[in-house]
Amino acid sequence: MATTYEQTTTATSSSGNREEIRPDVGYIRTIPGILKIVEIFLDILVLICASIDNWYHLGGGWVQFVAASALVTTVILFIFHFLHLISRLPGRWNLIEFIYYIVFIILFLIAAIITAVRAPLAPSIGAACFFTFAALAVYTLDAFFMYRNWKIVTHSSGAPTTASSTTTTTTVYETRTQY
Repeated sequence: MATTYEQTTTATSSSGNREEIRPDVGYIRTIPGILKIVEIFLDILVLICASIDNWYHLGGGWVQFVAASALVTTVILFIFHFLHLISRLPGRWNLIEFIYYIVFIILFLIAAIITAVRAPLAPSIGAACFFTFAALAVYTLDAFFMYRNWKIVTHSSGAPTTASSTTTTTTVYETRTQY
């Protein structure tokens, strides 16, 4: 009587469209790169102008919070794009960035209204109002480009590009019972 054993081993590997981590000086010359640099600059100006006078209890704290949080997240996104880290992260980053821009457009709109109402109190608040509206415009423009890019990526491929290979090894061996 013979018994047959079969052992199957399957190894699967996939590789996405991943670039190596390196500085991309060309990103600074693209529209998204220029917009992110302008956003960082405007966030710093809003933060400085909102911090000059003591109007924290009148809404200045909110304006500083919006400017500081926008500054930190925009710098992080700029670094991710500049070093090609964004392509190595899981998720649909075009959609994530678009949602980020929508959230900060709403936050900057509220901050701009607050600074516009409080602008007669001090010249620095008026300057903060100007730079807050400028930041709102730049974030809106960046959201428009991000939305357009997200639609192009979604309609062209539908899903992230990945290449996968599967290797299957089958080993068959037979044993015989001896008496």
